[in-house]
Amino acid sequence: MSIILKKELDPIYETLALLSVENPDKWREEVIRELGNCGLGGEIFYQKHFTVIEKYIRTFLKYKVKTPQEEFFYKDKSDDMFFWITALAVENREYVDRPEMADPVKLRRKMAYYLVDTEKNQEIKTEEDLPDISEDEALLDFMDTLNIKSEEMWYVLSWLRKPVCRLQQLSDMLKCNLPAFEKARESVKKPLEKLLQKKDDPEETKYSKIAESCGKDHLVYMSLGTPLAQIIMEERGYQGVLLGYLNAGRRSGNDAREIVIRQAKSLSDKSKLDILCDLKQSKKFNLELAESLGLSPSTVSHHMNSLLICDFVTVEKRDGKVYYCLQEESIREFLKKVEEMLL
Repeated sequence: MSIILKKELDPIYETLALLSVENPDKWREEVIRELGNCGLGGEIFYQKHFTVIEKYIRTFLKYKVKTPQEEFFYKDKSDDMFFWITALAVENREYVDRPEMADPVKLRRKMAYYLVDTEKNQEIKTEEDLPDISEDEALLDFMDTLNIKSEEMWYVLSWLRKPVCRLQQLSDMLKCNLPAFEKARESVKKPLEKLLQKKDDPEETKYSKIAESCGKDHLVYMSLGTPLAQIIMEERGYQGVLLGYLNAGRRSGNDAREIVIRQAKSLSDKSKLDILCDLKQSKKFNLELAESLGLSPSTVSHHMNSLLICDFVTVEKRDGKVYYCLQEESIREFLKKVEEMLL
């Protein structure tokens, strides 16, 4: 298994990410709030590192082509639904390029497989192991086995009933907005080149650990649309251009007291503490945590970002799904530091 880091942006992934931003001012507020929750001084960190990102987003929105499909794909959708469709698009380029050539049966099964919890259904190892879902009754029975929020069931069902039609709409939306992505990329050309040349080795992050569990080679692109994220799919990955700054912000000039304050701040939130307590019982993926704690999947993702940054949680990838688990060594180190300071 090898990891190939591409010092460039992936147009399809970036366009999908940019289309998810409806209001740049609201997006800015959410980013600053999240950075603050991580103990990184949200406004200061944003002003220092996010100027290029904001210009990138605002330029895209200036040239964006509004399509009828946009609301269907983005309005009130959780992160899980976004990444479900993103994985389909970026890992199956031929579908996006020529959707009319897609076999509806194969496409439906591929999409269905992405949704299956293979940890609980260990007999399903490939798409071929799925039950026959060609008829509506069988499809509905299959839907009943999925761990999906009820309000998003209709969305998934719409995709599985008309996979080629929905794929055509996704392809049209992307093709209409790829020129807007090109304009946005050109608007930040010089600072982007500097960010892309930063020596961020994925081996120095959690990326390699997760990717190794997939057992496949990984092509890793840098991302400006998700600048602080690390996204790992079956054969592709995306590493935010600001991830190195985030890690540096956690390490540089920080004594043990500052680190403990940041970690303790993350535990002051009841939902984050509930997540850690739940993970003590067993490893879980996003939707399982959401169901167990009565939270939305997007809320779980929001809290998980803070816990990952604080090193209280790590991830494992098995059978195409990312599972969260406690980073026990880091938690013991945190408790040890608190004990040394107070006792």
